[in-house]
Amino acid sequence: MVTQGLEEIRAVRNRALRFKHILPLQEKLESLNRIPRHELTHIKVEYRDCISIEIPHISAESFTLIFEVAKALIPWRKGPFKINDLEIVSEWNSAIKYNLLASHLDLENKILGDVGCNNGYYMFRSLEQNPKQILGFDPMPLCFLQYRFLQFFAKDMRLNFELLGIEELGYFTNSFDTMLCLGVLYHRKNPLDSIKLVYNALKKGGEAVFDSLIIEGEEEIALCPKERYAKMPNVYFIPTLLTFINWLESCGFKEVLHISTLKTAFDEQRKTAWSSGESLENFLDCTGEKTIEGYPAPKRAYLKAKKI
Repeated sequence: MVTQGLEEIRAVRNRALRFKHILPLQEKLESLNRIPRHELTHIKVEYRDCISIEIPHISAESFTLIFEVAKALIPWRKGPFKINDLEIVSEWNSAIKYNLLASHLDLENKILGDVGCNNGYYMFRSLEQNPKQILGFDPMPLCFLQYRFLQFFAKDMRLNFELLGIEELGYFTNSFDTMLCLGVLYHRKNPLDSIKLVYNALKKGGEAVFDSLIIEGEEEIALCPKERYAKMPNVYFIPTLLTFINWLESCGFKEVLHISTLKTAFDEQRKTAWSSGESLENFLDCTGEKTIEGYPAPKRAYLKAKKI
């Protein structure tokens, strides 16, 4: 049963959908309800590298509306997506990360939680493994609206999205068989508290997949950027791989598996017509080996761990 505290938090977060800069996007999204129902029949969704939504009976007028709504929701950070001939080429090619992790996920008839889910790309991709239910957490209103845009067509009842952050996981103790925590930890002032929240949200025997920016080295240390890292102001701790593993084990995780470590490359993060402002090429120096602040260029480690 949901506690009153959580209901109050949900109410506060939902107010963000009425903010001055968000309300026009909300209204734009609701304009999709003008599309005649018969045009939205026999929709087919394919959960591949580019999540493809085929709407065979859509009219030219309605398709123009879909295009306008999608453009209004820029920037698209995660993706890619395709709706008929409309290609949403996101800043991040999220297929690279998902394909790296997919063979390490066992989601058949499982309950999956995705913390920091953005617009739900990994949630949609995970449907190919036939999970029982997927719940995404992200407090950003734009991410929620992009998810609702996609779900308007996909209408998969296994998916749900909460405008909540990792700090609200305490309300979901022993709820998930599997959890994803990707692109979150280095934005947290206390990453161990965040890892423990993920641990507690898992059922006994559950598994979690984490990633983190890391630095090279065999020491048990972490980099604390002075002001910004790759122009990001909210990066607090970037551990070595050994420190990253130690964090998980100190929070109770067992059987920690190092899946891979990959340097962020330009085929994974780049500027597109569907992103905005700057991207990876603007965050690195001329050598590509350091950020413009002089720190090591972004490199991520992926770990899988179990709650015994």
